[in-house]
Amino acid sequence: MFKLIRMVKRGDKLPAEFRQEWLERNRELRKTAGKLVASVLADGAILPGEPAYHGVAALYFPTIVEARAAQGQSADKDAISVIASDEKALFERTGATLKPVGQLKVILTAVRKKDLTPAQFKEAALKGYAKTESKALMESGIQKIVASFAAPEEKTPAFDAMLELYFPDADTLKAAFGSPVIGALRKDEEALVDLNAPEIRIVAEEHVL
Repeated sequence: MFKLIRMVKRGDKLPAEFRQEWLERNRELRKTAGKLVASVLADGAILPGEPAYHGVAALYFPTIVEARAAQGQSADKDAISVIASDEKALFERTGATLKPVGQLKVILTAVRKKDLTPAQFKEAALKGYAKTESKALMESGIQKIVASFAAPEEKTPAFDAMLELYFPDADTLKAAFGSPVIGALRKDEEALVDLNAPEIRIVAEEHVL
């Protein structure tokens, strides 16, 4: 399964206008993908900083040829897209129920150091994530963590890894980012990622279409 990840800016559209248009556009695209998850910037400044992108979509295809074809159809200005060939659930809270509409999550990206191959980066990153104690994750209130890695066929991807951290509400999210747990989760990344590359961080509401 290949996951085409798109990130777009809202431009001069108002937040409500962009939200409606982005979700409607992806409902149409859902007809061509096996699965589609669209996310929009969550209301309110839950975490500090101005997000680089306001809409994210993940389209799932059985082959990279289909993912490439869909990737070439995007005409959004200042948009980025990456094809991921691997998606792994790193953590899932027992009994956690994710909402199909409006689920709160944080999207984080990382760019690998160029002296690491995609395979080396992925292996080392997964080992690093696995070091985080499940007890700390349980206490943090995080419901689920998913990691996606750019396909080796991607020559110069905008990012090499994407983490999606799911939360039940904004207060739990803010508390987790104010605690050591996020730093522990990403502790080993300093040796793996290009610290000069821009990191994308988006607090979003997810919609499974």
